Amino acid sequence: MIKKQKGASLVVALVLLTIITLVAAYSIEGSTIQSKMIASSLFSTLTYQECRNEQEANVRFYNENGGENRVGLLGLIDAVALDEDGDPIVDEDGNTTAATIQAGGDSSEVPITKQYNDNSARSDIEYTWSFIKEEPAARGGYNIDTESQIRAYLYQNDCTAVFRFSTNNQILGAIVEGLVQAGNI
Repeated sequence: MIKKQKGASLVVALVLLTIITLVAAYSIEGSTIQSKMIASSLFSTLTYQECRNEQEANVRFYNENGGENRVGLLGLIDAVALDEDGDPIVDEDGNTTAATIQAGGDSSEVPITKQYNDNSARSDIEYTWSFIKEEPAARGGYNIDTESQIRAYLYQNDCTAVFRFSTNNQILGAIVEGLVQAGNI
């Protein structure tokens, strides 16, 4: 004799399958979010490292051959930014804009780390060197304010690296020491 089933086991099975499907969907969504967080962390680390590498490459470049490449930086001290016509760029207050050294972005200058094919940066890198101020350098045996022939020129390097959806901005301060005649201090 065949017993009549009322479908209770079918309903229980469908409820269990629905619960299992919902749990699986939420766990997949959670792992997708974790994957995005990991990618963001990796890209952020990549842009940070590439910006640091570019800044360190810049410092090495300006210190090569006994510092002969520093002429470019020292040329920023009294330089004024010029527009396409060669006229000084003036801000809304009537002050001239200081000149900078730029690479990457809209500049035609290629960042140093992009010049090497074997270790080329994957990020879009741009940087700017700006002159900040001149200070007497601390050297023993001199009255710093009046007798020191060595001057410290303070610069700022702003670096921005962009890779996919990650952007990293870093600022590096640099000191370039130079000799000046004692009468010019």
